[in-house]
Amino acid sequence: MSQKSRSLTIDAIKGAAILLVMAGHVLVWNHMEDGIIYDVIKVIQMPLFILVSGYLCGMGRKISTLSEYGAKVKKRALSYLTPFLFWIILQHPLHPVSNIVETLFGLDKGLWFLMTLFILTLMVYTAELAGAAAGRRFGALCGKMMFWAVYLGMTAVVVLETLLGVEFLSPGLTRLYLPFYLVGYLAGEQKERLRNLPEMMKNAGGALALIGLLAMAVLLDLQDVSTLILLGRQILASFLGCAAVCWLLTRCGPNRFKKFLAWVGGYTLEIYVVHFHFATVLNRGEVYAQYSAGWFLFVTASFIAMSAITAAIIAVTKRIRLLDFLLYGKWPADGRFFGKAKE
Repeated sequence: MSQKSRSLTIDAIKGAAILLVMAGHVLVWNHMEDGIIYDVIKVIQMPLFILVSGYLCGMGRKISTLSEYGAKVKKRALSYLTPFLFWIILQHPLHPVSNIVETLFGLDKGLWFLMTLFILTLMVYTAELAGAAAGRRFGALCGKMMFWAVYLGMTAVVVLETLLGVEFLSPGLTRLYLPFYLVGYLAGEQKERLRNLPEMMKNAGGALALIGLLAMAVLLDLQDVSTLILLGRQILASFLGCAAVCWLLTRCGPNRFKKFLAWVGGYTLEIYVVHFHFATVLNRGEVYAQYSAGWFLFVTASFIAMSAITAAIIAVTKRIRLLDFLLYGKWPADGRFFGKAKE
């Protein structure tokens, strides 16, 4: 697979993920969750985003010096934390500080995905820096061992925080999505080996993942995570769903549909922070029987209306560099905030 087609596939996967997020929010915000469609959406949407983020990190250049560490952390902080904080201020202009503090102790009150992704990325960067330092002094094997020692140590801290009931930065979210980021990271490191697997093996694995996910969604309640066993069952379904989507879009050629998904995937952060504000724009209190024609029509119409409003807002705000940075974390290439942002 060429670099161009691989990039198209990755963007298409991101595009598919954000469309699932949008559909899921239409169902949730309008209190129309069901036991099959929403189950499939829920177990795939955010795990797939985290998995792709880990993959991109794993296939990228590893940190080897403190200066590289600082530069990468700064870049991620600007990209993730700027919109995370600015949207809180935008929504609570009269009491911004108190609302920022409140959100830091309950990330699901805000754009939790951005902070959680920053923490997951920071963990890997820190482990890479420690591994590189040990590797230069004691050899590659020691460097690898140091990477895992530091990473697993930080993982243990996150788990301990959740057991102790620590609420700052919602460690429960980090623990929940850490397996997906780690698997993506390792897959990114081994991308050449994965690419060279026999096609029969990849097709069989992808088909089994798809069948397994659909069977679990039909037969089980994947939204119930009240016990560790049920949580583990949902995580398994999430991995199956992620594998199925990646397989389907890898198998899909560079047709118009895939190019459309890739185009959408280029605006995932912008869509993520804007769309849900308009998920209920058509809600007038009507109640629809599940899976009825009215149910499907309302969900479809709400999705289209939300998408249109979101696209209009993004199109306008991205033309202003300062807003492009504050709302979406896009630092201008020339460092100038005045004038129109580059597309």
